[in-house]
Amino acid sequence: MAGEIQLNGVSLATESSGTVTLNSSTDIKGCLNASGSAPIYACRAWINFDGTSGSIGTGRGNGNVSGVTDNGTGDFTITYTTAMPDANYCVLTIGSDDSNNLDSSAEITDRQAGSCRFETKWAGNANKYDMSETHFLVIR
Repeated sequence: MAGEIQLNGVSLATESSGTVTLNSSTDIKGCLNASGSAPIYACRAWINFDGTSGSIGTGRGNGNVSGVTDNGTGDFTITYTTAMPDANYCVLTIGSDDSNNLDSSAEITDRQAGSCRFETKWAGNANKYDMSETHFLVIR
């Protein structure tokens, strides 16, 4: 179905038979409320999941994540639906557990084009711990 693609009410492109064509005047940065000359880099994968759950699956919500492997207490592997071009991407992980309200930290233990393994820990003692709120984000 052919049509116009809009973001925040601004016409960006047209689509016809699966081909998207950007308008010559498209201002992607302006549509995203970004200013200046610095480039924009996209979130390539994300997930929000309960690390205490016995069945994590694809979490509460995700983008480009095919699943989570629970490797043990506070140890998870995120597998991407579509792999990154290489392993040179930035990962942000954070976790919290509302019942304890303690500071958390995370450590990347293995980063591949198709997956990333990390551990969630308490910041004060570095013990691995399953967090009820676990968030993972890839920027590239």
